[in-house]
Amino acid sequence: MDIRWENTQFVQSVADISQFPDIDLPQVAIAGHSNVGKSSLLNALFGRKGLVKTSKAPGCTRLLNLFSVDDAMLVVDLPGYGFARAAKKEQAQWRALIEHYLAGEHAPRLILSLMDIRHGPKDSDLRLIEWLNDRGLRWLPVATKADKLSGNARGKRLQEMTQALGGMLSPLSTSCLNKRGIDDLRDMLQKEMRSS
Repeated sequence: MDIRWENTQFVQSVADISQFPDIDLPQVAIAGHSNVGKSSLLNALFGRKGLVKTSKAPGCTRLLNLFSVDDAMLVVDLPGYGFARAAKKEQAQWRALIEHYLAGEHAPRLILSLMDIRHGPKDSDLRLIEWLNDRGLRWLPVATKADKLSGNARGKRLQEMTQALGGMLSPLSTSCLNKRGIDDLRDMLQKEMRSS
């Protein structure tokens, strides 16, 4: 049965892993730099404008935000990393929350690692991926803001990103503006959930 993406509901925000609800659904986590466009991508994925709050100021997601998609999967929006204006103590708290979630009993089946196609993977992206690999966690790269580059430049950058990520996984090219790659991402996630 196909997932109805528009049938997505906000569940709750989690500030401490002990607050994580007992929900028996396969989980997908969304990770990325604080200005990579996570909220916009999620709104496009869900087909629901404004369900996930967006802001021009990066670093607004400071909790684990949980969304139930058609009672078929749980999507967990992680705090964006690399937000320089936040205090170091606050950044450490976010990092601990993310690590406890990803490596704990509620660990997601898959982590989408979002990267701005204009810049490719940053050092912080590569550190996250190394951390995920060390713990045997599955991840897939997603290139956001693909509408910002022309076709040739986009193809070249995707090749560069693939090489920077070790040559094994090619990022899925997406754009919230023209919906490029959104249906492909939905299909991929739906197949992932069916494999459970």
